[in-house]
Amino acid sequence: MLTCSFSAWACSSDNVCVEENSWQVGVALGLGARTNPLVDGDPIPLVVLPDIAWYGENSYFDNGELGYQWQLTPSLTSELFVAANTERAFFSFWHPANLMLPLTGLQDSSVPAIVDPSTGGDHTVNQPLRISINDVSKRKWSADIGTRISWYKRHGIWSFSVAGDLLGVHNGYFASLRYQHLWQWGEWLVSANASLTYKSRQLINYYYGIDADDTIDNSLWYTAGHTVQPGVGVLLSKTINKQWRWVGRVQLTALDDSMTDSPIVAKHFIASAFIGIGYQF
Repeated sequence: MLTCSFSAWACSSDNVCVEENSWQVGVALGLGARTNPLVDGDPIPLVVLPDIAWYGENSYFDNGELGYQWQLTPSLTSELFVAANTERAFFSFWHPANLMLPLTGLQDSSVPAIVDPSTGGDHTVNQPLRISINDVSKRKWSADIGTRISWYKRHGIWSFSVAGDLLGVHNGYFASLRYQHLWQWGEWLVSANASLTYKSRQLINYYYGIDADDTIDNSLWYTAGHTVQPGVGVLLSKTINKQWRWVGRVQLTALDDSMTDSPIVAKHFIASAFIGIGYQF
């Protein structure tokens, strides 16, 4: 999608704009992947990226997020939204945040060896305590309900979001501050973003804590605390014609000790990259 005048169009939190009361449907095809920070977690392929949005006078649907938006001033909006929580995407391939066709050659061979609970805690010397996602109890799906306020400047957007557990799965919440800056670089439209996200103890512990439901080896039991995750990213887009465009995206999120100390987590970051071609229907 191309950026446009905020006053003439409805704009999502990612600063992509849709003509009011019309659908925006597109798809990007290419190569990419998102790393999975969990032990024995497969990298998540990014091959087919659907892009579906509809904005009415106030209501909107934007790639899985359903919301209601108020325009407080010409440059300030607020919205109430509902969306699937993305933490479970690392535990199961069949999640909206994950996409089709696996890519070969992306398996991380550096993941520490799986700890066998039958050893009774007799771990290899210098081997960190780790347990595979294949050996822990299932984490349930959850959905977030929250509010977001966005302040639109000439070349960027400040936004602040806070959301909590709608279904009572983990009873946690998160809050996120994000800035997105836009500029033209030759024929390329560039969008760079930086964010800082706080996730509560209940949220992180439900997904990354380890207890007796996961393993009988009590040396692996772990109670997680709250976490703060900084992130940065760049999105590039170049128009080919009315319907086709080149697209590229790189995103990096750092994980702090509350999450990386968990026996189920093997990496200190989540990285994603994609390059391909997009088609607008």
